Amino acid sequence: MVGSVRKNYITYFFFYALIVCTINAHSDEEFFLRGNKSYEHKDYENALCSYDMMSKKGRAVFYNMGNCYFYKGDYAQALVYWSRAETGATRKERITIERNKKHVLQLLGKDDNNSWWYTITHFFIDIMSLVSLIILQLFFLVCWYLFIFFSRKKELKLKKMILSCLSLFIIISGLMLEIHYTRQGVQSGIVVKKEAQLFVGPDKGLQALCPIAYANNVSVKETRQGWYKIQYADMIGWVEADVVQII
Repeated sequence: MVGSVRKNYITYFFFYALIVCTINAHSDEEFFLRGNKSYEHKDYENALCSYDMMSKKGRAVFYNMGNCYFYKGDYAQALVYWSRAETGATRKERITIERNKKHVLQLLGKDDNNSWWYTITHFFIDIMSLVSLIILQLFFLVCWYLFIFFSRKKELKLKKMILSCLSLFIIISGLMLEIHYTRQGVQSGIVVKKEAQLFVGPDKGLQALCPIAYANNVSVKETRQGWYKIQYADMIGWVEADVVQII
């Protein structure tokens, strides 16, 4: 009797979950189409409301939301949603997003952040989109094994060339792994409020270190109720949570 009741309960649970998922999927599709229609009519406020009501947002939704904020003149929020759209994006999509972000930074009179490290990072990100993490890890380990194996061979033709090539492969794959794990472990954010201040602690009564620039990228180190601990330029301090939007 108990087993029968338990089986019925499990059946009802899965049936209910299936109904909820179906309703949510249907609702999301409806909100997406409604948002697209509002976007086509340049009704960006209603488009954002429709997109925001979706329970699951993909990169297409984030990209459209970024466009809406751009046309509304809220450039910081546009950067936030375009950055979110980069997750899982194809190389072609990332190029479009980067072009949009560069245009916004130019409108704000900011540096487009094309440092050598930034360029290298995005080059490797493009490569990593074509190669799985497991394959990259295996390639790194195999290169190390081959390097140790050939370095022990005393009489070997082209030994220096082989070791040089393996060293290059180790450095490149190691850099790619470093970029991957660094990006995984760091929360990035964008300053979305103008005239914001960086404080020494999570309290507005404490000393203000400096003002922080609108639409700047920051690294979020710690989260506390109503506050974020961030790295801004070469300083670390606290800002109110509504100052920074986490990507």
